[in-house]
Amino acid sequence: RGRAAPRGAGMRAAWSVVRGQPAARLGIAAVAVGHLVMVAVMAMTPVRLGESHADADVLRLVGIVLSLHIAGMYAFSPVVGWLTDRLGRRAVILGGVGLLLTACAVAGTAGHHTPRLSVGLVLLGLGWSGTMVAGSTLLSESVPADVRPSVQGLSDLIMGLAGAGAAVVSGFVMQFAGYPVLTLLAAVATAPLVALALRPVPTGAPGEEG
Repeated sequence: RGRAAPRGAGMRAAWSVVRGQPAARLGIAAVAVGHLVMVAVMAMTPVRLGESHADADVLRLVGIVLSLHIAGMYAFSPVVGWLTDRLGRRAVILGGVGLLLTACAVAGTAGHHTPRLSVGLVLLGLGWSGTMVAGSTLLSESVPADVRPSVQGLSDLIMGLAGAGAAVVSGFVMQFAGYPVLTLLAAVATAPLVALALRPVPTGAPGEEG
């Protein structure tokens, strides 16, 4: 395990623990990257819808599409949790990445076909759920209990920064390159997480088994 930190340890001590534990690093990376991809694509979807529909229809369509997206994020969380226990944390993280990549491909090639775009946003929500549930579980169980609150705070901070950065950058990408390029870049952003998830696991490493 990574180095234990005293109770009440701050972010610096939490980061010290995470650095020494590969499973914790994977957990945080899964949460942050999954959130980054989801925010980048989701934030610009209303703008995409506004490009091809009359102003009177946009609000209604945005409500429907984002409602479906949110359902994808949360409605199947119990199933994702069950799969995380059944298949293992790493497998569900990789499955979540696969769904995120599929979502980017579907949404990015949907053009102005709203039903296809809606399917992409549902898949985006499901992929986010996979990386969030499995990543959070892996992170929590791979660090000592006394430092767990600080590590969770660190994870939330990194996730929030990733989402905020994605929201800002996605606006510029949408303006200068368009929605298909945005979804492509979002898909590329998963590469470091895939590399980390496929890294060989040391024998007996904690938190790696389902």
